[in-house]
Amino acid sequence: MIIDEKFKPVADLFFEQGAMAPAGGSALSIWQNGKEVLNIFQGEQSAGQPWSEKTKQVIFSNTKGLTSIMANQLIEMGFLDPEEKVAHYWPEFAQGGKAEIPVKWILQHKAGLSAVRRDLTLDELLDGHTVIDELAKQEPLWEPGAGHAYHSITFGFLVGKLIHAVTGKTAGEYFQEQIAGPLNIDAWIGLPKSELGNLATLISDDSRQPSNAPVGSAQYWSEKSMTFGGALPASVIGDGIGFNDPRVLEVEMPGINGVMSASAMAKIYSAAVTKTDGIRLLTDYTILKAINPGSFGQSVWGEPAPWATRGLGFMVHVPGSREYTSNQSFGHDGIGSQAAFGDLANKIGFGYTTSYLYPVAPYEMKNQHELIHALQKVLA
Repeated sequence: MIIDEKFKPVADLFFEQGAMAPAGGSALSIWQNGKEVLNIFQGEQSAGQPWSEKTKQVIFSNTKGLTSIMANQLIEMGFLDPEEKVAHYWPEFAQGGKAEIPVKWILQHKAGLSAVRRDLTLDELLDGHTVIDELAKQEPLWEPGAGHAYHSITFGFLVGKLIHAVTGKTAGEYFQEQIAGPLNIDAWIGLPKSELGNLATLISDDSRQPSNAPVGSAQYWSEKSMTFGGALPASVIGDGIGFNDPRVLEVEMPGINGVMSASAMAKIYSAAVTKTDGIRLLTDYTILKAINPGSFGQSVWGEPAPWATRGLGFMVHVPGSREYTSNQSFGHDGIGSQAAFGDLANKIGFGYTTSYLYPVAPYEMKNQHELIHALQKVLA
């Protein structure tokens, strides 16, 4: 473990939270100015097996933040243009009235493609082509650009397709070559079978259950964005199902199934905002363009506040609502209270994982919010 004395108040809070956790374990890493100043963990990786520095876990939607780093790298290098039509890179996408959708609307969750219209089986979700085929041919769920809604799982497929279109590499391959490899971290989007060891078992209180909402209703589409109509359980996890099923981790779903440690997540964001182990992933200019708000306020499905504000893929700092540590912070949440972000102003990389997935609002994000507020005080 690493505990820099300056960051001890954050560490103390982390261990207090861990002592109150119903089950599982958690980890927290903070990097500042390219150095790791906090690397702590507690609890169990699985029943009877303590959490260790080698423990890794599914980071859920934190994966979107990492995929957004990749997309913004490609924007920075001139391979992707956020103002260009998606169909310029992916001609099949022009079907169903989508010919005019620009790349930025994909990154801002404004493309009207938050779910696949057709119900899919698990095999179809995992086969590597059905989701992309369905998204290419279907009509949007709402008028693109006129509103936004969280593209829970489709975000990764859509951005992953763009990455492949301009690089010839899958998102997982690009991630290994341009991020995980250079930073010398154990991190994957599409987990090799050989890396299933030291994987934390995910645990929940089963509070996430289907609402059986009327077909076509706002709640129906909101839930379908996470289940694809039965391919994944509404509970997200279970005994050997959902994201505790190795098959779900072995395929590439670049919006939802990254696997790594809190330290690896934090190191990536550190390298995004400052040179870390000689690596810088994004320029200041790229970050400032990427965190310009593109979608904000209530979504087309009418979920209650607090609402996320997003730039080009990233969630951004909103005082009093979705907070990080400065107005130059950017990252993403993950289900159950996980979080990862970078802060250009304070040269911070932050990563928090928990294998116990805390129940839905208002408690789900409580731990990460408390930790971030403690870090704000340290930095102040």
